[in-house]
Amino acid sequence: MILTKFSLRRQITLIMFYAVVIGFSLFSFSQLKIDFFPDITFPIAGVITNYSGVGPEDIENLISRPIEEAVSSVKNIEKVSSQSFKGASIVTLEFKYGTDMNQAEIDIRKNLDYIRDFLPTDATEPITFVFDPSMMPIIYLNLSSDYLGSAELRRLAEEKIEPLLERVVGVASVQTQGGLQRQINVNINPTLLASYGLSPDNVSQAIQVGSGLLPGGTIETESKSYNLRIFSEYRSLEQIKNTIVTMRGKEPVLVKDVAVVEDGYKENASEVRADYGEGVFMFIMKQSDANTVLTTRRVKEALPDILTGLPQGTKLTVMWDQADFIMQSINNLSDTAIISFILAFLVIYIFLRNIRGSIIMGISIPLSVIITFAVLYAADLTLNIISMAGLALAIGMLVDNSIVVLENIYRHREMGKSKFDAADIGTTEVGMAITASTLTTIAVFVPVLFVPNITGQLFKDLVLTITFSLIVSLIVALTIVPMMSANILGLESKKNKEGRFNKFKERIGSMLDKLANNYAKILNWSLIRRKTVLLIVLVLFIVSLSLTAFLGGEFLPKSDQGFIDFLLETPSGTPIEKTRLYAYQIEDIVKETIPKDAMESIAIFYGEREGIGAFGTTSSTVEAIIKLKSKDQRKLTQFQFQDSLRKRLDDIPGVTYFFQDGGTFSTEKDIEVKITGFDIDKAKIIANELKGKFDKVKGFVDITLNTKETTPELQVHFNKDVMNDLKLSSIAVASNISTAMAGKVISQYRELGDEYDIRIQYDKKFRNQKDMIENMQLSLPNGDMIKLKQIAQVTEEEASPTIFRENQNRFVSIGISLSGIDLSKATEEVNKIVAETAIPSEFQVIIGGTAEDQQEAFFYLMLAFIAAILLVYMIMAAQFESFVDPLIIMFTVPLSVIGVFFFLFITGTSISVMALVGLVMLVGIAVNNGIVLVDYTNQLRKQGYELFEAVKVSCSARMRPVLMTALTTILGMVPLALELGSGSETWTPLARAVIGGLTTTTLLTLIVIPILYIIFEKLEDKIKIKWRVRKNK
Repeated sequence: MILTKFSLRRQITLIMFYAVVIGFSLFSFSQLKIDFFPDITFPIAGVITNYSGVGPEDIENLISRPIEEAVSSVKNIEKVSSQSFKGASIVTLEFKYGTDMNQAEIDIRKNLDYIRDFLPTDATEPITFVFDPSMMPIIYLNLSSDYLGSAELRRLAEEKIEPLLERVVGVASVQTQGGLQRQINVNINPTLLASYGLSPDNVSQAIQVGSGLLPGGTIETESKSYNLRIFSEYRSLEQIKNTIVTMRGKEPVLVKDVAVVEDGYKENASEVRADYGEGVFMFIMKQSDANTVLTTRRVKEALPDILTGLPQGTKLTVMWDQADFIMQSINNLSDTAIISFILAFLVIYIFLRNIRGSIIMGISIPLSVIITFAVLYAADLTLNIISMAGLALAIGMLVDNSIVVLENIYRHREMGKSKFDAADIGTTEVGMAITASTLTTIAVFVPVLFVPNITGQLFKDLVLTITFSLIVSLIVALTIVPMMSANILGLESKKNKEGRFNKFKERIGSMLDKLANNYAKILNWSLIRRKTVLLIVLVLFIVSLSLTAFLGGEFLPKSDQGFIDFLLETPSGTPIEKTRLYAYQIEDIVKETIPKDAMESIAIFYGEREGIGAFGTTSSTVEAIIKLKSKDQRKLTQFQFQDSLRKRLDDIPGVTYFFQDGGTFSTEKDIEVKITGFDIDKAKIIANELKGKFDKVKGFVDITLNTKETTPELQVHFNKDVMNDLKLSSIAVASNISTAMAGKVISQYRELGDEYDIRIQYDKKFRNQKDMIENMQLSLPNGDMIKLKQIAQVTEEEASPTIFRENQNRFVSIGISLSGIDLSKATEEVNKIVAETAIPSEFQVIIGGTAEDQQEAFFYLMLAFIAAILLVYMIMAAQFESFVDPLIIMFTVPLSVIGVFFFLFITGTSISVMALVGLVMLVGIAVNNGIVLVDYTNQLRKQGYELFEAVKVSCSARMRPVLMTALTTILGMVPLALELGSGSETWTPLARAVIGGLTTTTLLTLIVIPILYIIFEKLEDKIKIKWRVRKNK
């Protein structure tokens, strides 16, 4: 080959070329971003709108519905869903994969502009955003102190620590939760207020008018122009107290006459506990293009300096950081790659028994890997668990081309050729074969790139990494291997045969000779009994397919990240004071369930969260986050601890809970059953009936309804006729009620450059009385007072805390998590229960969640499998210029299928996306051995060898490289298949599928392919004879 001849003739040039490439590769490696997952684009956008103090029903009607209708016409939308909570609405838009999300966000904003004037004036502006995984926190910090209270800790976090952390390179923002926030509270006494004939809004407006910064215009003089600013800001609490609300005759009515003004705190809607004590939690988010590991390292390096500037006794500890698991996973994959390299080196040495040849092989692997880093950098890929897994999986394959080349060169050296001639002829002989083998291996990945949705994006980095590394390994095999062989590859000396090491090599040699002899006998037996052998193989194939009925199915294997996160809902309407007791109970359960030496930290949030994770939380919500120690430091897995916690949580009466999986790409449950229909109340009845049946299924855990227990609600129904007679405005009355009960931030109080909210509200002792609503005093336009119950009816009702909608219809859903049962069997069980349940025709039941993702991924991967077979066949047909030879070789694919399903069955591994990717990979790997055999057999036939003799000679000559390439690939997968280390669970099914498939296809290829070659050759000869006879006639 031209490339090989150039490498042999211009060796110095080749060395300089690789020196430059290695230098650039090492630089590229140092610049590669390190992250957990690849940069994945989720075509999801959201619209968030806050409307403080308003219930879910009104949020749905006033905000969620108008926004849904407005955004539904945006191009490429597949689904619009919404959640309406108390005080907030979030509308989620799912687009087709491949949609330009920047343009989509622009289109969403344009559509929202049309309805902005129709939304409530007190509601915030709708905020649009495109979902980005980088929005999630990368570090959790806990701030605690031996001396400071929660108010001081909160102030310290917001005023001092947040600004310092946000200066760290790569940090986008910091959010603080927990502690007390300073606030100026204007607590109204409704009795005093009524005595002066005033309403809450009168006080509110007076304070608002008395504060602020107002423009005063411009003053022009002959020499200067002045901007005039009027300062009317409050500088002290006394100024607020002495603000005039109204005049009664000549006497002013001041704020202090009707309210108590205090320098206090915001009412605690949520609290945080960390490591069994009070604390303040800080979440750190990185910039979207920042390196997660590097940013985390910089933050940790900054913490000691930050801590030195804090009061004595203050502690700032890292509760959790994403980089920890990232580095554990990547280091585990790096160790796997090193072990694979060592095993491959040993295999090569055992078969060649030549240390120089083994060194050549040993150099080709790291060289291929190092150069691959340069290609990854040029392709703007990151170093993540997917790309690292690609390298770990490729280690065994990287040496395949070099093995075939080196083995053939060595064979020519044994035939007596010179080093240079052996390198030239040996490489040229197999050059086309290994090129075709590499192309077939790469070709199988092309269809995977076209798999839509998350599956295709997830495996993009894997496919590209393996593809790049294999191309590099081919170039190395055609250049470096022959060049080094021509210089250092020698035959084993017959001297110095004494010594243990040489005896060991002789023993290996005799074993390999016996193996070759036994193989020759088996091959002879098989060639004579061709039908018997093919019948046995067919039976094995059928049996292997039948085993799929006993194999479970799942989307992606769950990974033990050492991170437990569960949400517990106490009875609806539970005040935070009582919810706190549940938090203490959870702490006790965790203490008793998880040993101290297995856990690093625990954080518990309860009440209405702020910032991250706020939506859907209420005063009755508790969330626990537990960080476990690494897998090698504890006896039980994360999932075993979760099962133990479930048993204890089940003993708490009146609560529901579910565990959240932070290791997948979706917040969906394993299975989600949605019931849609016009009558939502009947849908709830159906959902409860189904839930009752699901509760009885073993392995179904954390079964929850999205329609939570209703919360008590007081509804005010105005009498419009009476109000019209009294000339009262509904908006004015509603505003007074809202100001009194929900409270309102009416201005800012500035002190030493900081701003604090001024909030007006009824004093808490008046807000805790139900009859206070009915007896609320309202002022009429003529100055008279009237009670609310005289113009409205106040009723006690029950309301849903959250309203869910999808495609502009309400729905009820049942979420199911799984433990001890695979996803496929669970989905079958759900379908069976739904089919046996009498569901009215006007309702529709939809099975979704991860189960839906699994079905879609399986479908597209099977299409990819078929496409890979066709592509591989086409490449081989072009190489052999034959339709028959590639057909013979393609029989290696069903041979690999036998091993895949047998090995998955033996190891108890479920069929998953990863296992199917392994099956697709095998299409390209399995044919390589067949290509080598058929290609060399064809060469021998052209040299005049008889059919049977050519087959026997070819198989005998190619047995060693076939076994070597297979063993290096198989042993390269073994560390991944053993499920050792952090994150290894993800790759275990893929590795086991490849090991099983490659084992059977290697062993059977050496027998079945020769048989098929003979059968097809004889068939072809018969056809040619018949054709000639017909032609002669």
